[in-house]
Formats: sequence, C-alpha cells, structure tokens
Amino acid sequence: MTDPVRLVTHADVISAAQDAGTFSSRTSRHLHVPNGMDGEEHRAFRAIVDRQMTRAIVDAMQPMLDATATEVVDAMHRGAACDAVIELGEVFAVRAQCRWLGWPEELETQLREWMAENYAAARERDPERNAAVAAEFDEIVTRQIDAHRAARDAGETSDDATDRLLEEQVDGRALTQDELVSILRNWTAGDLGSLARCIGVVVHRLAQRPRWQHRMRTLAAEISDAAAPQRAEFDAILGECLRLDDPFVANKRVTTCPVTMPSGMAIDEGEPVLLDWVAANRDPGVFTDRFDPHENGPHNIVFGIGPHVCPGRDLSYAELRAVIGALLRGTSKIALASDPATRHEPPIGGWARVPIVLS
Repeated sequence: MTDPVRLVTHADVISAAQDAGTFSSRTSRHLHVPNGMDGEEHRAFRAIVDRQMTRAIVDAMQPMLDATATEVVDAMHRGAACDAVIELGEVFAVRAQCRWLGWPEELETQLREWMAENYAAARERDPERNAAVAAEFDEIVTRQIDAHRAARDAGETSDDATDRLLEEQVDGRALTQDELVSILRNWTAGDLGSLARCIGVVVHRLAQRPRWQHRMRTLAAEISDAAAPQRAEFDAILGECLRLDDPFVANKRVTTCPVTMPSGMAIDEGEPVLLDWVAANRDPGVFTDRFDPHENGPHNIVFGIGPHVCPGRDLSYAELRAVIGALLRGTSKIALASDPATRHEPPIGGWARVPIVLS
C-alpha cells in the first residue's frame, strides 16, 4: 500500500481541508455519516448533524453538563493520587453522553470497557480485532435505537438527541438503520475517547503551570453566562492547551486530481493524504513559541476547518468548560502525582494516564 502524503504546514492543511472537491473524504469502503461523504451527499447529512448541535441546544445542555461534572469531581479522592483521564475524563464523557443521548446510565461500565478494548485494538492495528470492536459498538448503538423506537411506538417521547434523530429525514425519506447507527457511532465512539483525552491534556498543562491554573480558577468562579468575557477567556485557554498538545492527530483524504499545495508540494491524482493537525497547529511560521491564547487563538485549527469542521465543536467546549470548571471550583490545587503521566501509543494522541493529586 502506498504511504500517505503527510501535510504538515498550517497553510497546506487548511488548503486541503477547505478543498473537499480535490481532497475527497471517501477513504473507506465502510459507511461513515457524514465524515466519509463528499459534495451534496455530505451537505445533506451534515445538515442533519448540525441541527442536533445548534448553539441553542448546547447552551440548554450546559446545566446538565455542569451538574454531571460536579458529581464526578465530588467523587474523586483528595490528597491521594487519582487519574485525570480515567477517573475524571472517561467517567464524565460516558455519563454526560448517556444523558445527552437518552441512554441508560447502566451502560457506563460497558462503554468504558469498550473504550479500553478500542484503544487496545487501535494500538495493535489488527484489522480483525478492530472490526470486532466496531461490530460490538454497533450492537450497543442498535439496541438503543430499538429501545427508543419501541418507546415511541408505545406513545412515549423524550427530547433527547437519539429521539430527535429518529425524526430526521434526508431527501424526503427517513434515515435508514445503517445511517442512524453510523451517525450515533460517530457521536459516541468518536467523542468518548477524544473528550477524555482532551480533559487529560488540559489538566496536565494546568497542573504543570500554577500561574495558568490560578487564572483559570479565578475565571471558573466568575463565569455567569454565554456572553461573559470570562467565559470567552476560559474557552480561549482551553483551546490553547489543546493546540499545543493536539489529541486529534490526523484525518485521511484522497486526491481526485493532481494538485500543488501552497508549500509547493505536488501531489498526484489518487494519492492517499493525511492532514496532520498536530504539526499544523504548531507550525512555527504561524504560531508563537509560547502559551498565548490571544495571539494564537485565531489560527487554532484543533477542531478542523472547512466543510468537515467538527460539528461538535460547541458541544466539546461546553463539556470541557463544565468539567474543568467543576474541577477548579472543587479544589484549591491540582498537582501532578509522583507517578509520571503516560502517553497513548500511536496512532492515538494525547495522554493515556495523568496521575494527579487534588487538594
């Protein structure tokens, strides 16, 4: 198999991400809604996803996210080592998602066990094991779809994301079972691990830098509403933490015609391409070499750019704002434990474990 062309400069990655006609997202034989689609098909399905993650819907979820985060933080040990990824990130990610999707909280243990198996399969890069892990998750999703359908048939409705998705149509028809499973798989399987890794990245950096931890703790105590300048600064610092240690490593594309990149690199038609978000977000020609949310924020592409920009960006910030805010309000100090933090092995980015001590 041909090794993919890796785009590493900020300009090249942005150019490719914004040119969906030349850089196709159809890189897999499996159905990926809407990530693996192009053109009008992508726009039609992306509109469905966007309707489930509007700013109004996300803002309405903030109290639930805040309450969930407080539950998780209150249950963590004080004065003894605990893990910011496992005990904070994973628990919060699974619990918040179950509540958002209208899934039973009894699934928490099963979903966390699945996350561990998914990481192990990704590290091994064993196609058969990865396929088995994917099939297991599809079964979990299918059971939840069937349960929501049965409830609707019995006259019971709820205003959760799964129920709203069942009402959606594309091109005048209801979504197929495979399409529903694919969308929910993308929301859940894709988000659970990535949110936990994002939390690990932010907590690790704040534990290393007491000055920024103090600033974030002050802001967390002052955040009042979406328009508050404290919230904007809080989110900017979250974004800068993720830019410097991007847990979203790369996305695949394939060229539909020959193209020359802004850097001068020439790529032939039909070439597999990787958009290297990590390298692009640390391009020394664009970013300063210091932690600077104000200066670097406008160029930050942690959540992508172009037609395939992450539809869950607002939700991700709301989740991070909730959990990091709860952690800071519920403690006076976050310090790294004596056991060192450990990173995920490629192709996964971010931290696998971040042992911390809370005071």
